Amino acid sequence: MSDLSGPELLLAGAYAAIGVGAAVRPSIVPALFGGSAGTPEARTEVRAVYAGIPLALSAAVVRASTAAPPRREGVLSVVRDASAGMALARLGGAVLERRLRPWPTGAFLVLEAALAVAASRARGS
Repeated sequence: MSDLSGPELLLAGAYAAIGVGAAVRPSIVPALFGGSAGTPEARTEVRAVYAGIPLALSAAVVRASTAAPPRREGVLSVVRDASAGMALARLGGAVLERRLRPWPTGAFLVLEAALAVAASRARGS
């Protein structure tokens, strides 16, 4: 049985929630940003990326919680860097577009940055 720390529980829970939401209601993902997923292919793509990757990150955090410290730290480093990368890419996009609205872009930027911090704290660095 895994022994998740508080930050690991936050990471696993947040990424699981994102993944399940995208898997169950894939059309909501582009709708949040003013787009649509009107075809089966588009919804499958949303599920693959916006459900598959977060679910994989969540599962990796849970599995690593019982692993040897080097493996656990490696997994948490990857989750930290992926989360930070998403936040930085979102910020870069907002700069290029010269627009950053609080919802939804700003909220997701804050969430991704918070998840990067949580992964860093869980790792102990």
